[in-house]
Amino acid sequence: MTIMGVDIGTTGMKMGVFRTEGESLSLVRQFTRQYVVNTYNDGLFSDIEPEKWRQAFLEGCREMGDLLGEVDAISLSGTTPGFTAMDAEGEALYPAILMLDQRSSVQAQRIIETVGVAKLLETTGNMPVAGGCSLASLLWLRDHHPDLYRRARLFGHSNTYMARWLTGNGAIDPSSASLTALYNTVLNDLAWNAEIASAFDVSLDFLPEIIPSCESAGCLKKEIAAMTGLTRQPPVIIGGNDAVLAAYSVDINRPGDIINVNGTCEITLVCLPRCLPSVQYNIRAHAVQGKWLTLYVMNAGGKALEWFHNLFCREMTPEEFYGDFLTGAIDAWLDRESGVTYVPFLMGSRYSREPLKAEFLGMTQKTSREELLAAVVRGLCHYQRQHLNDIGRGVPLSETIHVTGGAVNGAMIRAKTAWMRNGTYVLEEESSLKGAVMLGRKYLEK
Repeated sequence: MTIMGVDIGTTGMKMGVFRTEGESLSLVRQFTRQYVVNTYNDGLFSDIEPEKWRQAFLEGCREMGDLLGEVDAISLSGTTPGFTAMDAEGEALYPAILMLDQRSSVQAQRIIETVGVAKLLETTGNMPVAGGCSLASLLWLRDHHPDLYRRARLFGHSNTYMARWLTGNGAIDPSSASLTALYNTVLNDLAWNAEIASAFDVSLDFLPEIIPSCESAGCLKKEIAAMTGLTRQPPVIIGGNDAVLAAYSVDINRPGDIINVNGTCEITLVCLPRCLPSVQYNIRAHAVQGKWLTLYVMNAGGKALEWFHNLFCREMTPEEFYGDFLTGAIDAWLDRESGVTYVPFLMGSRYSREPLKAEFLGMTQKTSREELLAAVVRGLCHYQRQHLNDIGRGVPLSETIHVTGGAVNGAMIRAKTAWMRNGTYVLEEESSLKGAVMLGRKYLEK
């Protein structure tokens, strides 16, 4: 079997063509394209034109053109929410609102006051917050752009938008639906919560069909096949949230299993023995039936390192910064006391109703940029450590910690061992893509 994985990331798209033989997966070719996210209004707004996702996909197809005639299935992994309002033709009416976004705090509070904290946790499993809740973004769009809202015929996430474009059918998976405030995450019954939708006058007709992560939204449309060279018109597997698929790819399915994902955001996921909602973290339905994962997000993980590079070390190439300089800064301060601390909310917090901001504290005239960078890494590690300590009080945690992400190297693993959690770290490569491809294989094998 030949399967194309498509990972719609927050700041870039990765695509890979894999061949499968039994349980083994072999990456034949890979494509990566970065795109620009819009961040404005003093950093409170963060969105992207979904057309950039289309263009990246088409460019990737051109790069891998000689392999496309072999592709038996396309499987999606996506940033979520990536909330997108579409018209009757599947065209985006407004930029996709990303998880980094903080514009809809008023609407999130309205959901809490209308439904109540207890009921939200008992049904949806999550506390609505700006950016991390699709219903809050939907209400913001209705409040501020009623003309566009009236034209909308489908609301979904990044994989919904791509599936609609590629196949003509809108769909979503449980891991993505989990953060809508409209899904029965606790039951994980592939059904929207009609009572909550009705309370906000949201028509279920405009919400995508919820299908399992390993199911197909439909086959590639003829015109897209002709445009790309995917001549077999392969089925498009809906896939799921990129962090969840990273967990799926490395067999995170036993209570206490851990994976730490380092992308634009840093996310720690812990597999739970049952759905255990909290106001302190998100819950996602797993791609594995009957399983749930915590989702503890730092909005600016890799983004904080990128910011530091651009502000303090712009004379360095990315290779110099993420290589020798980052390694040297970590190792220089790994076993030394530093008076500098970093409060890590550079792009706010998913778990606060108030906009939070980052701070450096304890600086003196002798503070170097190396010490500041070590403080950034340590602050990010301490943030994730708090989640693991909290979960560990109720769920025995594995001593093995899977870690993935482009900025992860030996020095970062040493930092995580010292400052986040002591354990055995296992570095994983291209885990979201691999998870998507594994779901594609599961579909084809059926």
